[in-house]
Amino acid sequence: MSTGRGDHIADQLEDYALGYLTRDEQQRVEAHLRACAVCEQDLREVNEALALVGETAPSIAPPRALKARVLAAVAAQPMEPSSRSAFTTHRRSGPWKWLAVAAAAAVVILAAVLNQTETARRQLSQDLQRATASVADLQGRLQRFSGQTDLALSILTAADMRELPLTGRENAVAAAARAYWSPARGLLVVADRMPAPPPGRIYQVWIIDGGQPFNAGLLSDQSSGRGMLVAPAPATGTGTAVTIAVTDEPPGGLPAPSGTIRLAGSI
Repeated sequence: MSTGRGDHIADQLEDYALGYLTRDEQQRVEAHLRACAVCEQDLREVNEALALVGETAPSIAPPRALKARVLAAVAAQPMEPSSRSAFTTHRRSGPWKWLAVAAAAAVVILAAVLNQTETARRQLSQDLQRATASVADLQGRLQRFSGQTDLALSILTAADMRELPLTGRENAVAAAARAYWSPARGLLVVADRMPAPPPGRIYQVWIIDGGQPFNAGLLSDQSSGRGMLVAPAPATGTGTAVTIAVTDEPPGGLPAPSGTIRLAGSI
């Protein structure tokens, strides 16, 4: 086998490896390779460089912007009169040129991978922030529920607790409601079969002592026909003659009742 390098064949090795040659050109290169160890080694290096790119590059979907930039760059290349582009002509610089091409391709692919990794990191960070906020909200709700449960039990077991049936009025005559009032502990109101409040209104609970109304809070779950309120005892009067009333008020409630009384009961 010859050890002399054929420069006219060496210039065609890259095109041969990529399948760019015509059938006649392929046959001439193959005939030369059978007799030239130097060109055969050059071809092996070209194939190894191409294989390196294929093996090390991860399989990813490149960003859409990358495809647009590549197409724009190709469109901007000046075309030669011959059937081959200037790009093809400039590539013929020997097999080691392909190592630089492979490195450039690896850089482009690495940039795409890093871009996707950063996007995924930001998405995970946002998901974590939302999850943290949800956990904090749930913990707050559990604490409030636990506090309300403890207060409701203390009202029901208080020595001064009085039970008041609340009678429905207006469109709430079918409602079933009771109030449990302890001047020392607070007020528990439980209602069922409540009509939906008028549009743009909510149900607010009042403790009326000595003719003076005190805001106890809003009934919960008003859209379900049921409602409950647990509230500590306000600084009322003697607490011996008390009326518990439920009225419809604007959203958020008012410091004094202004709407129609829907439920009421007195000691």
